[in-house]
Amino acid sequence: MDVQEVIRLLGEISLVDDRVVKTDEAEQKAQVRMWAVALSEVPLDFAGEAVGRHYAESAWPIMPKDITARWRDTVRERLSRQVGTFEPTHHPDLDPDDKYGNAYVAALRAGRTAVMTGAEQPRELPELVGRIGRTVEAAPATEGYLAAKAALFPKAQRPAGAPELAVRCRTCGVDAGRRCKTLQRGREMQGTHPDRKSDFEAGPQGAVA
Repeated sequence: MDVQEVIRLLGEISLVDDRVVKTDEAEQKAQVRMWAVALSEVPLDFAGEAVGRHYAESAWPIMPKDITARWRDTVRERLSRQVGTFEPTHHPDLDPDDKYGNAYVAALRAGRTAVMTGAEQPRELPELVGRIGRTVEAAPATEGYLAAKAALFPKAQRPAGAPELAVRCRTCGVDAGRRCKTLQRGREMQGTHPDRKSDFEAGPQGAVA
């Protein structure tokens, strides 16, 4: 917030709590300067919301520290959900070869600031890993495809049970011919992981070594 925004904020506060804003002109100027320094990193919209929350919880006059405390908690919560990944190619004006130059640092700082201020949502871990290992598309069930799959997985070599047991499971890591295991306790499953079935249906192109 700058000086003009602080004046606007204090004007709004004075409408609901005339104890906050000073009446003496010299005191008002000092108050504005002090609040502007204390709230220099706090967006005006957030400060206004923090004022409303303060008076919803307390009968005491609001002080700058009441706003900055809420701001620090909000920033800490947002950044705790941000995994911090950043690729130079994501920034249109950034030279990918200048990874450790000023442009890279500036772009990284801009990304963190956007998350801090709420301009961008945190990029959380599930967003990055949710689709890993799930890009295989099943091949069309044509006669040529079925013949190729039969050649790759002869019936004599197919283990008893689900046909997808003929391929290694990339989800839990068990070899072909062995049952899938749960990821948390390593217990054998009655069924199989979806990725294993997808790899089997995809035939030679989707089989995982």
